[in-house]
Amino acid sequence: MKSWILVLFTLGAVTIIDAEGDKAAADIKVILLYHKRACLEKEGLSQDVFPGDEVHETFAAMFQLETEVVPYEAKCFLRCWLKRIQIMSDHFTMLKKRVNPDGTCERAARDAAQGDECEFAFVYQKCDHVLDVSEFDY
Repeated sequence: MKSWILVLFTLGAVTIIDAEGDKAAADIKVILLYHKRACLEKEGLSQDVFPGDEVHETFAAMFQLETEVVPYEAKCFLRCWLKRIQIMSDHFTMLKKRVNPDGTCERAARDAAQGDECEFAFVYQKCDHVLDVSEFDY
């Protein structure tokens, strides 16, 4: 009898942990959708431009394309996104708190951007494969 109680308690603890994990994932999804909606609004884009809830999948698809093929609006959406999740600041500055930000990518992005933050954001993110666009600090 005591062993069944221990087993049930263990299963109950696992269920609670899984429920907490599901809640955390749901909270993150809500935050990501909030950022998505805010950036679509800021850039004057329709929800139809980026359908679905999986923003990171949209970004992953964008980064597979050549820079010239990606619509400018999508690059501006990315710039907004990077600013909202506190990775990019004004004046072509990456704010990500990492030990070694990729200076090579930053220089290449500045050169390619020719003074355009949307281009800078896209070229930098395409170059820096370590940076996760679904991370945020808060």
